[in-house]
Amino acid sequence: MKPEVDENAIRITQQFRARDAMVYDLRGYAGRLTLRITGRGGDDGRPTEWCIEASTSTSPDAPIVSERSATRAEALCAVGRSWNAKRLANNLPSFNWESVARAMAAVRAI
Repeated sequence: MKPEVDENAIRITQQFRARDAMVYDLRGYAGRLTLRITGRGGDDGRPTEWCIEASTSTSPDAPIVSERSATRAEALCAVGRSWNAKRLANNLPSFNWESVARAMAAVRAI
């Protein structure tokens, strides 16, 4: 018997450092999602602001949803809200952002 597949489950397929950011490629039922996380500010080396950019493609004309906040978790929540608000206008796939957050928390990315 096959195990049940959670259609909303998201998993990280790749993670790597790219210049000043950590990049996470995720895959779920709706397709591919790439998150680029950068930190800014903080004289002691610890970022005081986090920026998360989300996209489904590396194409230069692909829509990017970007948000900033004091923590990575807050920035990810803001990206999820913005993504959902812009989804229809930009023909973006629907992702379960709670599942995205669980996947990111599992690797201590948020």
